[in-house]
Amino acid sequence: MQERGQRRGVAAEVERQLAVCRSRCRSEAVRPAVALTIGQWRTVESILHAEIGQWHEGRGIDPASGDTGFIVLAAVRYSLSRPRDAARLCTGWLRTHWHHLRERDRADILADILRHSAEAGGETGSDEADPWTEFAEWVRAERAEADEPALAPLANYRLGILARSPRGYAPSDTQIQALRNRGLVEPTGRLDAEGRREWTITHAGRNALDRQP
Repeated sequence: MQERGQRRGVAAEVERQLAVCRSRCRSEAVRPAVALTIGQWRTVESILHAEIGQWHEGRGIDPASGDTGFIVLAAVRYSLSRPRDAARLCTGWLRTHWHHLRERDRADILADILRHSAEAGGETGSDEADPWTEFAEWVRAERAEADEPALAPLANYRLGILARSPRGYAPSDTQIQALRNRGLVEPTGRLDAEGRREWTITHAGRNALDRQP
């Protein structure tokens, strides 16, 4: 009963602050900030843990919903100020569900993370890499892969062969060189029975092959 009352109290406070912001802000582009106490944010955190568990079980959360975007963005903003464990938990969850969130929500989340990283100046207080910086780099890599041009039929055929096993090609093979320039194949460092350099598919090459219709 007490927990339910706390949740209702937090929801009422968030709604009150958003109502004040709506009455003062004339632009829809303005993103309202919600100021909560540590205790209230802990209540939000417990709600998120419960709701995320329901999502994994196929209940409770619709990633295409605006409410989901608000909840996830609130969790990210909370985690940005928390210790490293919270950052790793949050970015791990984001990687799993990133492509299920709305484009608008992804843009807002990434903007907050990039702003936080810029203000931190790369200082993490540890020898370990910053989870937020790693996540931003992961998003950039995902975008770069999505922007890659489609494979030509011959390139698709060659990658299919190399996906099964390494194979030797002559130095004059322009198709292999083109695939190498895109990071899709790489030499193994060995020669085949005919003295030709042996090539194999890279992780990026397998991803490109998997994206083909």
